[in-house]
Amino acid sequence: MGWTAQTWMRDCIMAARKKQHSLPPEIQKSVDSGQLMVSVSGIRGTLPGGFRPDHLARFIQSNAAITGKTIVLGNDARPSGDALRNMIQGILVLSGKDILDTGLAPTPTVKAVVAQKKAAAGIIVTASHNPIEWNGLKFLKKGGFFFGSQELEAWKVALSLAQDTTVPPAKLGRIQSVDGISLHIEAILKRIPNVAQIRKKKYRVVVDGVGGAGREALPLMLEALGCKVIRLNCEDVFGFPRPPEPTPAALKEFGKLCKKEKVAAGFALDPDADRLVPGTALSGAINEEYTLPLALMGYVQSVRKGTLSSGNASRKKGTHGAGGGGRSQSRAGRSPAARGSQNGSNRKGVIVNLSSSLLTALVAQEAGLPFMRAPVGEANVVESMLNSKAVFGGEGNGGVIDPALPSFGRDSLAGAAWILSAMAEFNMDSLDSMLQHLPGIHMIKEKIQMPKAKIPAAFQKLKKALGKGAAIDERDGLWLGFDEGWVHLRASNTEPIVRLIAEGRNASVLEELHGRCRQALGKS
Repeated sequence: MGWTAQTWMRDCIMAARKKQHSLPPEIQKSVDSGQLMVSVSGIRGTLPGGFRPDHLARFIQSNAAITGKTIVLGNDARPSGDALRNMIQGILVLSGKDILDTGLAPTPTVKAVVAQKKAAAGIIVTASHNPIEWNGLKFLKKGGFFFGSQELEAWKVALSLAQDTTVPPAKLGRIQSVDGISLHIEAILKRIPNVAQIRKKKYRVVVDGVGGAGREALPLMLEALGCKVIRLNCEDVFGFPRPPEPTPAALKEFGKLCKKEKVAAGFALDPDADRLVPGTALSGAINEEYTLPLALMGYVQSVRKGTLSSGNASRKKGTHGAGGGGRSQSRAGRSPAARGSQNGSNRKGVIVNLSSSLLTALVAQEAGLPFMRAPVGEANVVESMLNSKAVFGGEGNGGVIDPALPSFGRDSLAGAAWILSAMAEFNMDSLDSMLQHLPGIHMIKEKIQMPKAKIPAAFQKLKKALGKGAAIDERDGLWLGFDEGWVHLRASNTEPIVRLIAEGRNASVLEELHGRCRQALGKS
């Protein structure tokens, strides 16, 4: 009996449901050496070392074994991206797959194309904000969603069995180029209800594209919204012109340019353009934790005006627009967030991860939207949004998730559009004016060196010291919630460290909370 994708996929998934599977020894060796990482977040490896061509071929054939006929393929701007994409194309064609090739495209764009084209799966060649010597693969399933744990285990089964997926010449796949960026932008423009208002403002904005996948996409979308775009690091150059992760230290030039040009707003990206960091004329680059609440303010005002409804939703599983009904309670003198407040039992809520700022909760609650938290990780937030039929969500690292968009994941283009939507609706000429209606962020993110053997005891010490009277969530490490702040302690998956994140409603609360945490952990 010959190989077929359908029977192989079925067998692998059935095997995956029974247990967790190990990687083949030769591939596990690369993982143990630190040159390769394999997890539900994808595959990342160094070149040379982690991404050996023979191993890459096995990775792609194993993906081909458990996915359907049509695969969307895209990559970020890393120097190795085109070569890896070309190799992947060849393997998929030999496996009988039809490829929709987006070329250089943001991660959310590739996700959107999988959904829009009703493709069976997708592959994104990216290592996000890892250093330049790294690259990676993010696997997408039907609908544009990232692989979950079940799909990862099915992929491991196929990898261990090393089935050859090559088809006869008559069944070879085909490659078709697709303008994914235009499709993505079109979907966002249809989603934002006050595009005409934004265009009238003719906002002056800076974009720092880090030479990555969003260096063309975000400026194009902003120009479609009538903005005057000042480009920084949007050229096709070898490597990254600044450190790839959009940290305050990496965004100094971006911040200076925002101030110099007296911009209405600035937007900085990471290499695969799923994270967004705002900038202003007065402050330069601001905390990435502001991205999500600012974008939510745009969504809220749309609901208040009645310009969004559940009829806007176009996706089946968990994709919802604003919902119906609700009585607007706008009052003069209230903040923009409060002016968008909404009552109604049909509101489905906002979901962020456990490490995200209180600011999003403030905006959601003032709008009458239930607020919930999920374990850290885009896949976890999306799963929670699907299960609860949430109307908005994201992660505090600059990731905005609008479930009514085909990207249904962290989407920098959507984030920028919703922020401009809020600015235009409230007739504000700058992002600085919007920030006046939000409290400051008082947050600490810290790495604490700790041998893995001692990490479980550290969690118990913190729980014993601070847990009395706190809301406790242990789905992802240890999260403790208080009236005036919260603490989140998580173990790293790759390093002998724990990550301590704490936030207080003011500086004194944060200082006290952080001090108590360090004392409990024996680090004071």
